[in-house]
Amino acid sequence: MPTPRRVAVAVGMALALAVSTHARAQDEGEEDLPPDHPAVGDNPHAQAGGGLPGEGRNDGAGGMPGVFQPKQDTEQEDPSLPEGTIAVDLRDAEDKPVPGEQVTLGILVNSVAKGDSRQHMQANTDATGRAVFPKLERASNIAYRVSVGYEGGLFAAMPFQMQQVKAMRVVLHVYPVTHDIQKALIVAEATVATEMRDDRLQVEEVLNIYNLGPTAWQPLDLNMKLPEGATAFSAGQSMTDQGADEMGGQAHLRGTFPPGRHAVDFRWQLPWSGDKDVDFSVGMPPHVAIARVMLAATSDIKLSVDSFPPAELRRNDEGQSFLVTERRLRPDEPHLDTLSVGIHDLPTPGPGRVLAALLAFAAVVAGLVIAFRRPGGGSEPLAASKRDRKAILEELADLERARATGDVGPKTYERAYRSLIDALARTLAES
Repeated sequence: MPTPRRVAVAVGMALALAVSTHARAQDEGEEDLPPDHPAVGDNPHAQAGGGLPGEGRNDGAGGMPGVFQPKQDTEQEDPSLPEGTIAVDLRDAEDKPVPGEQVTLGILVNSVAKGDSRQHMQANTDATGRAVFPKLERASNIAYRVSVGYEGGLFAAMPFQMQQVKAMRVVLHVYPVTHDIQKALIVAEATVATEMRDDRLQVEEVLNIYNLGPTAWQPLDLNMKLPEGATAFSAGQSMTDQGADEMGGQAHLRGTFPPGRHAVDFRWQLPWSGDKDVDFSVGMPPHVAIARVMLAATSDIKLSVDSFPPAELRRNDEGQSFLVTERRLRPDEPHLDTLSVGIHDLPTPGPGRVLAALLAFAAVVAGLVIAFRRPGGGSEPLAASKRDRKAILEELADLERARATGDVGPKTYERAYRSLIDALARTLAES
């Protein structure tokens, strides 16, 4: 699996190329944004204030020519304020005060006895762009978060607690909001990680959205197609409004993406019928600069992606093996809106799955026979129970052998094993 440093270097190389094209287009008097791809770039080390991807921290230090460098949002102790006070300074893209805006203070109270409870307080910024929330509790079970709805977008600071500080000062920046991606200087990095399971393909998609301009982007009706038959869609939790939802067989991208780097991740599954080849397509976000597909490597399995280089075998720090193929798009290339993925030479289930199904079926039949056998006297019921018990024990032995050879996966094994044990218990109860 690529390391964070490798990912950062790859993003930097791809986006640096985009920056040079952007600068050249400006020098030649061309439009800032070609119709199909933004000619822009970024240095990922100047994003997120040194934090993790997706934290949305703004950092005004460093940077590359032609890329907007946002001022940093901060949450810091301020001993000059009265105890229990949170002062919020609202700033615009140029770091100037934003007066007359409503600021919301979210309060999360955690209680072992009563569970979590949420409260909200609101205050308007004055002529200096400041809103003040006084006389707040500083208990260890209380967390605070500042947010602002601005031009239809949502801008929020990182959550914090006050149990070890007297008061806090929060600096939060807001930006004009656009739904037009051509006005927001957006570049995306997409990773599709796959893993074969017992009877399905597990897929996780991670999208890093880089906003390189001074305008926040809020997508509308942006849907990325999922393969037909995809199930079990779930999205990662986020402290912002950014995320993805399943809508009619598509992943719907939502939220406000201010200047900086933001991560959105979601997962889904694709049923596997046992064929040795699996082919599927997934939709991509707009303006992809780097795309990669990864597959947990086992046996002689192969990975291919249309228009991508051959997959390479890589190992992470834990020694796990992955097949990885990656493509870096030039700004003059057509937009990459779909990935066509092929997984080939999968080990077919063979007789193991059939055997497990037969074992499970036999266990159910045995259980029904035992459950509905009419009680009677004499030695015949006892002899029948012994015959049933012997047959079930033989089936259990067959199941264990199938598991040891890998013909039966863990979930199929567990289902068949439970059924056989239940049937065995019934025979023992009758003896």
